Amino acid sequence: MTFNNVTVEEAFAACQKTNHLILDVRAHQEWFQGVASGSVLLSLNELQAKAISQLDKNTSYYVICQIGERSKKAIEILNQLGFNKLFHIFQGFGEWQKQKLPIEHPQINPDEVRYSRHYMLQGFGKVAQDKLKEAHVLMIGAGGLGSSCALYLAAVGVGKITIVDDDKVELSNLQRQIIHSTSSIGSLKVESAKYRLNDLNPEIFVEAVSERITGQNVDKLIKNCDIVIDGSDNLSTRYLVNDVCLKYSKLLIYSAVYQYEAQLTVFDFRISDAPCLRCLFPQTEGFEPENCTDVGVLGVVPGLAGVMQATEAIKLITGIGEVLQNQLLTIDLLSSDFRKISYKKSVRCEGH
Repeated sequence: MTFNNVTVEEAFAACQKTNHLILDVRAHQEWFQGVASGSVLLSLNELQAKAISQLDKNTSYYVICQIGERSKKAIEILNQLGFNKLFHIFQGFGEWQKQKLPIEHPQINPDEVRYSRHYMLQGFGKVAQDKLKEAHVLMIGAGGLGSSCALYLAAVGVGKITIVDDDKVELSNLQRQIIHSTSSIGSLKVESAKYRLNDLNPEIFVEAVSERITGQNVDKLIKNCDIVIDGSDNLSTRYLVNDVCLKYSKLLIYSAVYQYEAQLTVFDFRISDAPCLRCLFPQTEGFEPENCTDVGVLGVVPGLAGVMQATEAIKLITGIGEVLQNQLLTIDLLSSDFRKISYKKSVRCEGH
């Protein structure tokens, strides 16, 4: 393709006219260092995602990047999208600065930088990001599952995360509970987790509840959230959480780990005939499976399972992709075997 090359001086002179604008296609973080005065700001990645609603085909654009390479790619993309009034500032923004042409420092929302990879993601964008910001997730447990899950929920911008756990950080936790650190030993897990999440993303609200989930507090905790993520380590708590989520028609993301294995599923109790945990695993009086305290667990297993719980939460909140509703995902990390097992509502379930 042939480019209409112009110098920085020629571009500056041309853009004094109406409907002649500089289009800066550098990355968001580069704009903080300054942009040509009056520039339209649209990163190359956003162009590749065809996020061009702010552009007008009747306007002449003088496309600039740092050294003149990304601007070529941007012009090729715009040309394919039907833009034909395009000029290439081949010397780049570095030369613009060298020639002491007018520069401004735009007021960029920090969220636009923090979540820029989401904004450019096809099928996601600002609409999905705003949904994450409005969501309230209840995280039951700040242990192995809760650590990686909560970290990613905070990182992606879930607006409110409530963490419930009454335990304290111990040295033996640190092999898998990556939200905590050596300096956290002896601290309440919820306070340690809150500190880490606020440090990772100070724009979200983290609520720490230093309590054990019981019949006395479970209703209050669950009824006001959007999604419940079960990172508990015993069946009695899991059944209690399941029953109350069913009562309030809440979304529940379940996971459990055992040595080198994990399992994961989603219960969508907004659906009237949705199966529940008791359908999948009928309660047996007196039975309690072994946990990692008894038989151990490979440190990365709850980490992976927690990340997948976070992924299911993101999909449920934003409406992208397919979730593990009516499917139990089983993972064996020794063999790298991932399998899905379908299940349905049981007519003999005591919970329905």
